[in-house]
Amino acid sequence: MKKALLFLVVLSALSSVVFAQSDRRTAVAVMNLKGSGISEQDTRFLTDRLTIELQRAGIFDVLERDKMSEILKEQGFQQTGACDETSCLVEAGRLLPVQKMIGGSFGKIGDVYAAQLRLIDLKTGKVEMTSARDYKGQMEFLLTVGMREVAEELSGKLKAQAQTPVQTQTTPQTEAMMKNLIQAQVDMQSKSGAAAFTWSLLIPGAGHFYAHNRSWGSGFALARLITFGNWLSKVPTPGQEKRTWGTLFMASWILDFVTAPRSVSKYNKALRHKYGLTYEYLPQTKEMKTALSVQF
Repeated sequence: MKKALLFLVVLSALSSVVFAQSDRRTAVAVMNLKGSGISEQDTRFLTDRLTIELQRAGIFDVLERDKMSEILKEQGFQQTGACDETSCLVEAGRLLPVQKMIGGSFGKIGDVYAAQLRLIDLKTGKVEMTSARDYKGQMEFLLTVGMREVAEELSGKLKAQAQTPVQTQTTPQTEAMMKNLIQAQVDMQSKSGAAAFTWSLLIPGAGHFYAHNRSWGSGFALARLITFGNWLSKVPTPGQEKRTWGTLFMASWILDFVTAPRSVSKYNKALRHKYGLTYEYLPQTKEMKTALSVQF
């Protein structure tokens, strides 16, 4: 009986050790990543997002970046530029309370954004795993989807790709987010027809200039100034010529503020086209329906 009880105690202790080891996360640090073709601010933001996604993956215990910088500074680690070479990462990692280091770079070539990361085992000093991801178009896709996929790949939760294709498909969540971002950008830059009407009502050609239609703005401004100047010169001598110039001035004034909203409409249409938002008619069996087409 005592032997059986002792066996159960030992078995329980061994099980606790096994489960504790299985739950233990691998300590890892993310070195400042190198940016090529993108700003330092964007590179730093992408690095911070990668750190968060690695922690979320549940495999790594990620050392806080401020703590990492503090320790390296205390240890007298001298770093010039981004530390993305394997030898540099190993040298820095062995000064930190971590088992592995992550380094690499972000870049942009043409309209393709790329992320290239390496996971290095500090015990052996060798690259344990790599991740390379390419995304075409918006950098927001690299941020929202790319950093999550890289984190899952480095943690072994996502199967590594032998040759990473350029990603062009979006998830419903990122597509909705990108649509909202684009719509917000369009809304911010759109012009108001009422504002253009008011500007041209008060100042010659101002409504068209407001809508970035400089040719019409200049034309109406010149027409109103010429007609008003000629009418004013005929004030001392009333007659048909004075009435003609007065009529022309009123006509140019009315046309100016009436057509200003049209310039706004053309500007907003060009803006929607620039950001990939276009209105198009889809033929139906017995009717015509208008659809909003969003292209990325």
